This record gives sequence, C-alpha cells and structure tokens, in this order.
Amino acid sequence: MSCSSRKPTAEPMLMRPMHDMLSRAAGRQSGHMPGHKGQSPFGPVDPYALDTTELPVTDDLYAPERGILEAQRLYAQAAGAAETIFLHNGSTSGIHAMAQLYAHEGDTVILPRNAHLSAVNGCVLGGLRPVWIPVTQTADGYCCIAEADALAALDAHPEAKALLLTRPDYFGGCLPLERIIAKAHGMGIRVVVDEAHGAHLPWLGGVPSAGALGADAWVQSTHKTLPGLTGSAVLHLRNAADRSRAMTLLRREQTSSPSFLLMLSIDDAQAWMTSHGPERLMAVRHAADELRTLLPALGYADAHDGWRGTGLTFDPTRLVIAAPQGGYALAKAMQRHGVDAEMADAHRAVLILTAMDDPAGILHIADILRDIPAVPRELPVTNAAWPIPRQVMPLRAAAMGPTEQVSLTKAQGRVAAAVAGLYPPGVPLVCPGEEITEETIHRLQAAGSQQRFGVEGDCLTCVMTSV
Repeated sequence: MSCSSRKPTAEPMLMRPMHDMLSRAAGRQSGHMPGHKGQSPFGPVDPYALDTTELPVTDDLYAPERGILEAQRLYAQAAGAAETIFLHNGSTSGIHAMAQLYAHEGDTVILPRNAHLSAVNGCVLGGLRPVWIPVTQTADGYCCIAEADALAALDAHPEAKALLLTRPDYFGGCLPLERIIAKAHGMGIRVVVDEAHGAHLPWLGGVPSAGALGADAWVQSTHKTLPGLTGSAVLHLRNAADRSRAMTLLRREQTSSPSFLLMLSIDDAQAWMTSHGPERLMAVRHAADELRTLLPALGYADAHDGWRGTGLTFDPTRLVIAAPQGGYALAKAMQRHGVDAEMADAHRAVLILTAMDDPAGILHIADILRDIPAVPRELPVTNAAWPIPRQVMPLRAAAMGPTEQVSLTKAQGRVAAAVAGLYPPGVPLVCPGEEITEETIHRLQAAGSQQRFGVEGDCLTCVMTSV
C-alpha cells in the first residue's frame, strides 16, 4: 500500500471535564458566591498571562515591598484598618490565625457555638481551650447568638484571652457589638470577628463593619460579597503592632506559593468598590427592598421581618425568602427557572446579592416567584434546644490523638474526635473532646446524609479506646 493511500489517523478525543462542567454552570442567574457573579470588574483577563511567582519585578507576600505592599495599604485605608494582610487560602486561614493571635497554648478563648469549623480548628492547632456561647433558636429554626449570652460568657470567663464572634451570619444577621467590645476591652480581652460575609460593609452604609465598632482583628472574604476570585480574603488589624505575630501564624497556615491571581482580584475588588461600590450597593439595596415589598402578594415573606425581636440588625443585601412550601422546594423551583440560590433550609431560601448584581435581575425574581405556586405544606417543627455535651477531654488531645470510626449505633458514651452536626443550621452537635450523647445520635440518624457534617457514612470519628 502506498503512503498516499493510508487512512488519516483519528485525532484523540479532547477531554476537558472541568471546563465542560463549569461552562454548563456559567450564564445562569447567580444568587450565590462568588460575589463577582461571573463578571470581571475591569474587563476580561487572561489568567495564564498574569499568573506568576515572586520575582525581582513582582513582590513577596511575606516580605512585601512593592505592589503587594501598596495594595494592602490601599485596602487598609478603605476598610479603616491599621494593617490589612491578603489571604489566599480563604477566610479559613485568617480565622485560624485570629483564634491564636492573642491566645497561646492552654489559654481560654470564647467562641459562639455556631462558629465556623475553622474557628474550632484554629483552637485545635493552637492548643487553645474553647468555652461556648450558647445558641438561641427562633420558632422557625433560625439560630443566632444573643447579646446577653455573649456578655454573660465574658462574666463567666474573665480568664479568657480572646472572644471570637461571627457577624454577619449566613442569613445576614448582625450581632450588636458595641457593648460586647466595650466590656471585653475593659476586662483586657481581645475581640476578633469572623466577618467573612461582610466584606462589602465598608461600602454599604448603615451597617458598620466590625472594625468600625472597635474589633481588634476581623476577617473578610472578598470572594463572598465582593468581586474577588474564590479563595481570596483579607485579615484586618486594628493595631499595626499585631502584624508580626499575624504573619508568623499565616506562614504556618498558608502555602509558601501564594496565588498572584487571587491577590490581583483582592486589589481589583477594593479598587472597583472604592470607585463604584457605594452607588452600586445602594441600587442593589433599593431593588432588594422593592422585591421584599412584593413578596406577601406572591405568597412569600421576608424572613428578616420575623426575626426583628432577636435584637439583631440585618444586612439588606442578603435576601432571605420564607416559603410556605419550604425552602428546599423553593430553591429547586428557582433552579428550574435558571436562578441558583446560595442555600436553603426547611423554611427558606437564601440569596447573596452583591454590587455586581443587576437591579433588574433582582426584580426579575418577583416574576419567577409568580410562576412558582406558594402552596403551604406542613414544615418540620424545630427543636429549640441545642444542648452542649459534657467536655471530658481537652479539644486538642481528642482531635490530634489516635482515632477510630465508630458506628452511630455504638457511639453513645464515646468521646468525639471531630466536629459533627447538621447543616443547616450549622451548629455542632458535638465537638472534639465531648461525650457523644443519645440525643446527638438520634438527631444525626434522623437527618439525611446531605444534611450531616462530620459523619463518615454512618460512623463518627471517636477517640480510640485503649486496647
């Protein structure tokens, strides 16, 4: 056979499953993070052309002298901080550092029981002793921290080195901080705040950030409510003298090869928000408020209205729709109409709105709700009690020692080695070092696998018993 008669070799099929998956997700109306909502604030960027490393012509996050130093200075100025440090492992790394910033091994720190898992892990890494502020639960299942309980925790633990609070929460709830911070500072206790969901607050107006209220350190996720790329965040410090210890801790928590693209997106987010943020957030807020006024006629309600008695204020850019058919059903119906919610629970759906949202798109949600019948159904009755189990072993010893997987049917009385609970509401039923109770097991068994966290199959991670 001559060469000219050979059949051409077939090109191998190109397989790009990640690209295909993400392309299918793009173009839908986003009610979820990341806050850029699929739009680059300053136009298209080729990530491969700008991705680089530490060079004589770039900079070093851990010893900044040029672009990173100036970008952090500008962000600190915008946020009202003495120092701002860019994070490229998300707010998680910043919360790990904050938990240990003012406390050392063996010290007591006060945490809300519904704190993010990273706060507990920060205590594990630092060998800290957490004590808990109990959760208050409303009749419709909203879990929050009451100001009175935070103040009582300070009275009960004057030995604490730090108090960590979460504000805003996933539902936009903002705990009043003024009296708490004043009392803590009067006792020599530092206050650090997980403000991951509040990166937009410096530009919002009407809802001050934790830093404006006197927090010693606060972490914000630029990818949640600002146009930052996923994984980008910032740690703000009230006192520049705290920077040295913060950097020591962050070198332990973050990779030594930080992403320049993430840091670019943090800087771009600040620059765009400083230029356009207040005006855009005002427009988004007005659209959200108009939508809220339309909800009752459509058979729905603004969940924030039902929570005014908690003493919290609420972020007006967080849209929480109470649904008579249940939040899960509403979120699924909205998904079929091309709108993806951030989360849902038995009673409501939650949408994150940012300065990158189109006000017309927000109002379009009312048109979608008109096509989704708000048919009432019996919703689960919430259990208002979230008892905190007995601590029988130090947190770090339980989490870092030998462990074994134990079936839920045999776990009663064992000591937990990992956090486990239900989401929503995201409140741990048990933390490392705590005794696993019959009630904890019943709640985990009654929940679906998608609602549980810290459960491997039908097993809990427990401290290994001696042979």
